[in-house]
Amino acid sequence: MQRPLITTLALPRSPTWPSDLVSPHQAPFHFLPDVYNYAKFMLATPAYLISDLSRDLDELITERCNLASMSDDLGISFVDGAIEKLRHQLAAAAALDTAALKDAVDKAHRDQQDIEDRVGRFQRYRMEDANRPVPWGALATRSVSTELSQPAITNPHHSHSPNRNAPRQRRNLNPPPPSTSTYYFYQASSGLPIFLHPLDIKILFSHFNGYASFPDTITVIVEAVAEGTVNDDLRRRCKYLGHLPEGADVVFVEADLEGVVGQEGVKNFEGALKSRRTRRKEKGKKDDRASAKAEEREREKEKVATSWNNVTRVAVPPNILELDLPPPSPPTQARQEIPGAWGSRSFASALHSTPPPLQVASEQRPDPEDEWDMDVAWHELEQRSGLGRKKRNNKLVVLGGAGGRRR
Repeated sequence: MQRPLITTLALPRSPTWPSDLVSPHQAPFHFLPDVYNYAKFMLATPAYLISDLSRDLDELITERCNLASMSDDLGISFVDGAIEKLRHQLAAAAALDTAALKDAVDKAHRDQQDIEDRVGRFQRYRMEDANRPVPWGALATRSVSTELSQPAITNPHHSHSPNRNAPRQRRNLNPPPPSTSTYYFYQASSGLPIFLHPLDIKILFSHFNGYASFPDTITVIVEAVAEGTVNDDLRRRCKYLGHLPEGADVVFVEADLEGVVGQEGVKNFEGALKSRRTRRKEKGKKDDRASAKAEEREREKEKVATSWNNVTRVAVPPNILELDLPPPSPPTQARQEIPGAWGSRSFASALHSTPPPLQVASEQRPDPEDEWDMDVAWHELEQRSGLGRKKRNNKLVVLGGAGGRRR
C-alpha cells in the first residue's frame, strides 16, 4: 500500500497509482483499479447510482406486495413513503448525467486502457528479452562500447584558458520544494483493515533497505492477531494509519517472515521475536485464568441461587398428610403410634379428633399414695441438707400438670 503524505487516499502500488489517472488530489471514479476495495472516498457515475437505486426500488415494491397480502395498512404507508423518496433520488441521479461528466468518464476509461496496454507491452518485452539467447561476443562488444561512449569529465579548476564567452551560471536563490514523503505498508488483499505488525515491518525494512523496495505482494504465515482501535496514541506510533478515522477497529497480524526474507533476515531479530512470543503466551495464560475465574464466579452464583430457592421454597409438613389417613382403630386393638413434632399425635389430628372421656384421663393419673411418698421424701431431703439450721417459711413447690397435696 502506498499513501502520499499530502492525501488520505491509500491504494496498492500499481502503474495507475499514483498517476494522472488516479491523482492524489482528486476523488477517483469507483471503476478505476483498486478504488472500490481500498479508497475511503470515490465518485459514483450516474449509471451506477441509477442501477443501485433501481435495485432498492424493486425490493420495496416486492415488500409492498407482501404487506398488501397481509392487509398491513400501516406498513404499506411506510413503504409508500420510501418508494416516493427513491423515485426522487432516481430523478436527481438522472439529472447528473451531463455532457461534461460523460466526457470525464470516457476520458478515464481511455486513460485506463492506454496504461494497461503499455504495461502489457512492457511485460512482453521483458519476457522476450529474458528468453532470447545472447552470444558472449555481443556482451563483450556491448561493455566496450558503453565505456567508450561515456564523456570525459573535466575539472574546470585545472583549465588554463577558461572560456569567457560561456554563459555564466546563475545562482538559484529560491529554496528547493519540500520533498513529499510517502508511507508504505501492507494491508489485506480483500481491503479489510488488517495490517502487518510493526516488528514485521522492521524486519522487512532491514532486509530490503528501504520501504520503496518492498515487494508489491507477499504471502505470509499468520502466527497470531492483535486487535486495536485507532486513537491518538496509535496514530503517533503508526503514522501510516493516519488516514483511518478515529475509533476505527484494526487488526495487526504477527507473521512468520522466514519465507520472505530467509533465515538470515530473521536472525538479527531473534530476541525481539522471542520476546513477542513470550508476551503472547503470557497473555494467553492470563486470558485463560480470567476466563476460568469468570466461569467459577458464574458457578458460585448458580449455586447460591439454587440454595436460596431451596430455602425459600414452602415445604408441606409431613403430619398434615395424616388428615387423609383412615380413622383410628378401636381401643381394643393394638396400634403403633408414630412420634411427630406434636408428640405421639399430630396437631392436625388433635383438632379433628374427639377428646377422650374423663374416665380414660383419670385412669392415666398417677396413684395419690405415690405422690404422698414423693412429697415426704423430698421434705426429708431438704431437712438433711440444712445441717441442723432452722429455716423459716420453708415452702415446697411441686411443678407438674397433675395436682398434689402439700404439707
